[in-house]
Amino acid sequence: MHYYSTFFWIALFFCSKIFGQNTQEIGVPDSLNNSFHSTNLYEQRLAQFFQENPLKKNTSDSLISDDQNEIKNRLSCLNEKTPFEFNCSEDNILYVQKYISNREKFAQKMLAHSQLYFPFFEQQLIENDLPVELKYLPIMESALNPTAKSRAGAVGLWQFMPLTAKMMGLEINSYIDQRRDPILSTKAACEYLKKLYGIYEDWNLALAAYNAGPGNVNKAIRRSGNKKTYWEIRPFLPKETQTYVPTFTAINYLMEYTFKNSTNSIPFQFFDIDTVHVRERVDFNIMEKWLSYEVEKIATLNPVYKLNIIPKTGSTHALQLPTFLIGDFIMQQDSIYFYSKKNTVLNIPNKTKSTTNYYTIKEGDTIWDIAKKYDGLSVADIKKLNANIDVSKVKKGDKILIYSH
Repeated sequence: MHYYSTFFWIALFFCSKIFGQNTQEIGVPDSLNNSFHSTNLYEQRLAQFFQENPLKKNTSDSLISDDQNEIKNRLSCLNEKTPFEFNCSEDNILYVQKYISNREKFAQKMLAHSQLYFPFFEQQLIENDLPVELKYLPIMESALNPTAKSRAGAVGLWQFMPLTAKMMGLEINSYIDQRRDPILSTKAACEYLKKLYGIYEDWNLALAAYNAGPGNVNKAIRRSGNKKTYWEIRPFLPKETQTYVPTFTAINYLMEYTFKNSTNSIPFQFFDIDTVHVRERVDFNIMEKWLSYEVEKIATLNPVYKLNIIPKTGSTHALQLPTFLIGDFIMQQDSIYFYSKKNTVLNIPNKTKSTTNYYTIKEGDTIWDIAKKYDGLSVADIKKLNANIDVSKVKKGDKILIYSH
């Protein structure tokens, strides 16, 4: 552990020196020193969510109000239960007003998506003795999109740059980008944030360093005359970082005081998902056929695999599936592995001829058994060909269609 810690500080020092004058600092979600338009880059990423019919202010079903006295009272309440400085400064109040004026619909979407991600975020933050409020950081960074990519090359829920990701032990190659893995990237983000807090012993400064990189924060501290708080060094920080902490305050306010009754539907919740570990090549398109489950949903649960393929690398890889599919995958895994092999040619019937083939159900037959009897035929194919009947309830003597052209 002592060796690892020494290595981290040496790496952090040299990264700060090397990248201090560049736009791509470690931990920087976006290019920082370019001239910015009126909207910050991370706000541009959020803006796409705000374009569709924003709710009017102060509707009868909303707890959100832009009244300054109410905002001050609620910020004071938030400030009492957090190590962050959610003070009632003019900037914080302005950013809260800006966010609640037309972004309640966005908050409802984030509340819906949070059902998939927040239980794990909270678990990791608590285990690492970190402020639970940090669960809202990926909302600001990526709008809870694990495949989000900034123009500067930051990727994932936590928007890691490649250098920072590799320093934190995340793998990036042609098939896999662990910055897109919600579990692995969250663990890395917790470790990184913990290290940053250890440097500055101030959570607002740790947030600034997460956004701008330690090099830029250290320069701002020197230029401010060695001041020690975010608000004191703020004028010397990159332009985006000057708005980063007030925006984090506004996101916390918005999420805490928006009605927790989102009507947005999501396909998955955290407790609906389970994990299997595979050592073979798995092609999601093959899985779709054998499990009769849409490839898009499989990909949504497994964003770490960039090409919808789990490569065979000699080590195990995690595959996330809905709990109700785990048993089916285990039953069909040999077929999935076989047909997922690279360059495997399926023996599909010649479809140039017009033909119709039926299969007569025998005692003990299941649709899984029947699919295995015919190369290139999957459970999904059987269900599509026999859409007019419930193939799971067929009995001995019944006939089902297995090929039609």
